Amino acid sequence: MTIEKEKILQLKKIDGNGFFKIKPFKLFGSKIHKYKLNNCLGEAEIEEFEKFHNIKLPTDYRNFIKHIGNGGVGPALGLYKLKDWNLELEIENDNFLKTKFPYTEKWNSDFNGNTEDEKFMDSEEFECWEQDYYNEKHVFGSIRVCHYGCAIYFFLVVSGVEKGNVWVDDRANDQGIYPLSTENNNRYNFTEWYNEWLDQSLIKLKVNKH
Repeated sequence: MTIEKEKILQLKKIDGNGFFKIKPFKLFGSKIHKYKLNNCLGEAEIEEFEKFHNIKLPTDYRNFIKHIGNGGVGPALGLYKLKDWNLELEIENDNFLKTKFPYTEKWNSDFNGNTEDEKFMDSEEFECWEQDYYNEKHVFGSIRVCHYGCAIYFFLVVSGVEKGNVWVDDRANDQGIYPLSTENNNRYNFTEWYNEWLDQSLIKLKVNKH
């Protein structure tokens, strides 16, 4: 399965240029990425990143940033450039990317405190829980590829059993970390995730243009 660049051009033609006499940028996030792709990365640049972090990027994502674009138009608010893989993450582990991603199923942390109790919210117990909940260890072996908004991130696993699969970091809304999956619990790799967004976006825009 490959990503058809023609579909990206179709989206831009329909929604980016007001081709059907509708106000452009109707699609969520399109006002941010404006259907633009960043310049591709060269093989040497990609290899330098991989060598520095001692990893090999998933093949389909690697092909995307090399042949289609290094971020830009994409799901939600658009795709990050490779260099922004750790945006808004506090990275302390030098082996962050080569350390295996720790989960194979959804993870969340039980919280038994009372968020309406100001004394508890200011307590050392809550502070310890919060520090552990947002600790970088929960997303070892992954790169952030997209911001959904409301501090929700899509990330791509680059090390471990789940390598190549897209997951969601929704800890900001107390929903934990979980994989994108079909009704049959099949995982989405980068290409499947991106293609589904393309197809659903085209359907939505072609319906709305009438």
